[in-house]
Amino acid sequence: GPRDRIGVQELLVALKEMGKTIIISSHILHELSQLCTSIGIIEAGQFVTQGSLDHIYKRLELSRVVHVQIVGEMNGICQKIESFEGVKSVSVQADRIAIQLQEDQLAVEDLHARLAATGVKIRMFQAEAMDMETVFMKLTEGKTA
Repeated sequence: GPRDRIGVQELLVALKEMGKTIIISSHILHELSQLCTSIGIIEAGQFVTQGSLDHIYKRLELSRVVHVQIVGEMNGICQKIESFEGVKSVSVQADRIAIQLQEDQLAVEDLHARLAATGVKIRMFQAEAMDMETVFMKLTEGKTA
């Protein structure tokens, strides 16, 4: 049950911290993306891709959303952010700005540096986690499971 899975996850994390290499085959993609440093996807006996989730995201040209809170007026800064190469879209959601980032063009940490360089005070900067399901669907699109 769920309690056993949590126990196994804790064991895997402990082994990982000891520097052990563990090979896991699983269809629970969400858990894998939290545990694994390197991922391989095999379909019909062929490796479709392998590498770190970060590397695969960039190669597949997947976009990622970064949530930012700044001190002060948001409107002017939104236009500035929209002009950054690699930014697909910018939207204001209540007290934060949601930035859709094309990571093969602009890395999350580079976005942070570009924002800081504008002189704006950043209160919160959080990239949404990369998502294995998205990678899997993109890599196997148009193919039957």
